Amino acid sequence: MHKTPATDDLRVFTAVVRRASFAQAAAELGASPAYVSKRIRLLEEELAVKLLHRTTRRVAVTEEG
Repeated sequence: MHKTPATDDLRVFTAVVRRASFAQAAAELGASPAYVSKRIRLLEEELAVKLLHRTTRRVAVTEEG
Protein backbone atom coordinates (compact mmCIF):
# COMPACT_ATOMS: atom_id res chain seq x y z
CA MET A 1 0.00 0.00 0.00
CA HIS A 2 1.43 3.37 -1.03
CA LYS A 3 1.15 6.36 1.23
CA THR A 4 0.18 9.66 -0.38
CA PRO A 5 2.99 12.24 -0.08
CA ALA A 6 2.37 15.31 2.03
CA THR A 7 0.92 18.25 0.11
CA ASP A 8 3.70 20.53 1.40
CA ASP A 9 6.37 18.15 0.07
CA LEU A 10 4.72 18.12 -3.35
CA ARG A 11 4.56 21.93 -3.26
CA VAL A 12 8.30 22.05 -2.48
CA PHE A 13 9.05 19.56 -5.26
CA THR A 14 7.09 21.55 -7.85
CA ALA A 15 8.83 24.77 -6.80
CA VAL A 16 12.25 23.12 -7.23
CA VAL A 17 11.25 21.79 -10.66
CA ARG A 18 9.81 25.16 -11.74
CA ARG A 19 12.90 27.09 -10.61
CA ALA A 20 15.50 24.36 -11.32
CA SER A 21 17.18 25.49 -8.10
CA PHE A 22 16.85 24.65 -4.42
CA ALA A 23 17.86 28.19 -3.43
CA GLN A 24 15.38 29.86 -5.78
CA ALA A 25 12.62 27.46 -4.72
CA ALA A 26 13.38 28.29 -1.08
CA ALA A 27 13.13 32.02 -1.83
CA GLU A 28 9.80 31.48 -3.63
CA LEU A 29 8.45 29.48 -0.68
CA GLY A 30 9.86 31.77 2.01
CA ALA A 31 11.90 28.91 3.44
CA SER A 32 15.58 28.05 3.82
CA PRO A 33 17.47 25.99 1.22
CA ALA A 34 18.14 23.44 3.99
CA TYR A 35 14.39 23.02 4.53
CA VAL A 36 13.83 22.49 0.80
CA SER A 37 16.65 19.95 0.62
CA LYS A 38 15.31 18.05 3.63
CA ARG A 39 11.74 17.92 2.27
CA ILE A 40 12.97 16.64 -1.10
CA ARG A 41 15.14 14.01 0.59
CA LEU A 42 12.21 12.84 2.74
CA LEU A 43 9.89 12.76 -0.28
CA GLU A 44 12.39 10.66 -2.23
CA GLU A 45 12.75 8.29 0.73
CA GLU A 46 8.98 7.99 1.14
CA LEU A 47 8.47 7.24 -2.55
CA ALA A 48 11.65 5.11 -2.76
CA VAL A 49 12.69 6.85 -5.97
CA LYS A 50 15.21 9.52 -6.97
CA LEU A 51 13.21 12.50 -8.23
CA LEU A 52 16.00 14.95 -9.03
CA HIS A 53 19.52 14.86 -10.43
CA ARG A 54 21.58 17.34 -8.42
CA THR A 55 24.91 18.93 -9.16
CA THR A 56 26.51 21.99 -7.63
CA ARG A 57 25.33 24.04 -10.62
CA ARG A 58 22.06 22.50 -11.68
CA VAL A 59 18.97 20.51 -10.72
CA ALA A 60 17.12 18.36 -13.28
CA VAL A 61 14.14 16.08 -12.99
CA THR A 62 14.75 12.35 -13.34
CA GLU A 63 12.52 10.19 -15.52
CA GLU A 64 10.72 9.03 -12.37
CA GLY A 65 10.33 12.62 -11.18
